[in-house]
Amino acid sequence: MKQISILGDSISTFAGVNPQGYSVYYDKDLQLRNGLNSVDDTWWAKVIHRMQGRLCVNDSYSGSRVTGEGFPAGASEKRIRNLRTEQHDPDIILIFMGLNDFAGGVELISSLDDFGFEDSYDFMLKTVKTIYPSADIVCGTLMRTVLRGRSVWQFPEYSAGAGFEQYNNSIRWVTQENQCYLADLCREDARYETLDGFHPTARGHAAIAGRWIECLGELGFLPPSPGLT
Repeated sequence: MKQISILGDSISTFAGVNPQGYSVYYDKDLQLRNGLNSVDDTWWAKVIHRMQGRLCVNDSYSGSRVTGEGFPAGASEKRIRNLRTEQHDPDIILIFMGLNDFAGGVELISSLDDFGFEDSYDFMLKTVKTIYPSADIVCGTLMRTVLRGRSVWQFPEYSAGAGFEQYNNSIRWVTQENQCYLADLCREDARYETLDGFHPTARGHAAIAGRWIECLGELGFLPPSPGLT
């Protein structure tokens, strides 16, 4: 079985399945509120099951961004080293981060004072490749959301001047430059259901998983479905 690790933010957390001391969004109460009956309802558990793999580490930290100085930024070496266990390095790393950077108005391009999102994502991928040279790295673009019961709500396309699609274009470009795999989850305007505009419900997790599985199939990562020859 392939060892599969997740590098993510609150969307991918689940109480009891993240490294000790990590901030977790989906505690017992929020699991229940969002309709998640078990860890099997998360997007990443569905994806790993379809890949016939095994979870290595769910290195997801609630509130974390790709950018930032030190842990828990996705680009920090300490965070990236947590993708392994004492027994295993990951064979495949799925990266699904960046929505907190977008929502927080992080600039795409670095300035004299701060690393921008694009450079931080680039540094993150370079560090992941250095530490795990044998792993396949798959980067997911960000997905728009819907609010359950509020059909008139519109996803914010801009945050502090940075466009949502600009963020995704940065992920696409940096992923290509680093010769990693791209899971273009937002293609064809795919969206997932939330109660708050950000965190997926059980239906939202299923929608995210469906897009990951579709993209991973196109990339050749999925074994044949059971019963198919």
